[in-house]
Amino acid sequence: MLKRLVSIAFLLIIGSQVFASVTAAPAKFGGIWSLVRSKSEGLTGTLAGADIILYVDQDLKNISVDQKIRIRGHEQPSQPLIYSLEGKDTTAEVVRPMAGTMTLQARWIEKGQVLELKSSISGMNLGKLTGVVTKEYWELVDDGKGLRITRTRETPEKTQQFKLYFEKKG
Repeated sequence: MLKRLVSIAFLLIIGSQVFASVTAAPAKFGGIWSLVRSKSEGLTGTLAGADIILYVDQDLKNISVDQKIRIRGHEQPSQPLIYSLEGKDTTAEVVRPMAGTMTLQARWIEKGQVLELKSSISGMNLGKLTGVVTKEYWELVDDGKGLRITRTRETPEKTQQFKLYFEKKG
């Protein structure tokens, strides 16, 4: 009888640990994040000297990202992009990287610890149909004080990859 009780208790403990690891809360990215250029890779051209601040709001259903870029002391136009964390596509009317309707998608990977954000837009540029697809993989590092984003931007002409490191402000 004692062996049976010990076996049942053992199975309950193992089962609860498996359940806890599967249902772990997803990463929380909300806050203000400042780019650390010295810890980032792939920044070229005007972005190499740009100041980039991310304003991120997140709840269970959505994540809103407003990327403020300052180049040579001038803030570039920006707007918040709102992604659904429930597997639904969202859209935003944008002027960058080209004017039009951008489709936004988000999905959790790595048991909710990495967030994939995807944006895509297509339209006419210099009389040609073209498109831009950007994928980002967000991951908290350094006990939540750092945010590592691996960003890949694809156009018909080229593919660029950036590894961005942000520190949480405040």
